[in-house]
Amino acid sequence: MNEAILGLVRLQELDKALDALRQHAAKIAPRRAAVAARRAALVAQHESSKKTLTDAQVQKKNLEMDIDTKDQVIRKSSGELNSVKSNDAYKALLTQIDAAKKEKSAIEDQVLVLMETIDALQKSAKAADAEHQTQRAALDAEDAALNAEEAEDQSKADAKQGERDSYAAGLPRAARERYESIQRGRPGFLAVVPLQDMICGGCRTRLTASLLNEVMKGKDLVACESCSRLLYIPPKPADAAVHQ
Repeated sequence: MNEAILGLVRLQELDKALDALRQHAAKIAPRRAAVAARRAALVAQHESSKKTLTDAQVQKKNLEMDIDTKDQVIRKSSGELNSVKSNDAYKALLTQIDAAKKEKSAIEDQVLVLMETIDALQKSAKAADAEHQTQRAALDAEDAALNAEEAEDQSKADAKQGERDSYAAGLPRAARERYESIQRGRPGFLAVVPLQDMICGGCRTRLTASLLNEVMKGKDLVACESCSRLLYIPPKPADAAVHQ
């Protein structure tokens, strides 16, 4: 087999390995995005739980202020009872006092219900905080694992790129440039393909007898007339062992 073709086949194997590493590394970004989405959902849920408790506490404080307002009305009206001159005014003050007391009582009932609700929310919040910390730690661990995996992939890709470039530098320049021109802009594209029963291993086009003869001679680089891939006849196992 043409030595240049042998070299290009090996170069293509290195490129395939490098492409596989890059594809694996590319899958890390969506996995990291998924972890980020779960983290955002966890934070949102935690904040919503805290807001529910805060809202209940604010509502309780507002109701207590309403109770204080009713107390002021009761005290003020009670103080005016001895100073009024007519029975109608006296009765009006009594009605006002009675209404304020009933409203105060109703508000106090609401406060009691809220106090029970707040107590339950505080207990729930304590358990939720513990669960939040556990889940956040798990997400942190996933992020750390992804970072380590990404660093390892980058290290392997850098090493493989160095191996590839070093090997490519030792190939005939014309052959290397022709291979790279065919592959340029098409990651994972096979620029060198084997013949399979007079058929191009890339586009599956049947070759002419003259083109097949040129490939069999093994003197020059021969391209498929249909897809422009470089063609070669795979060596027999014994021949492959000799070339290794």
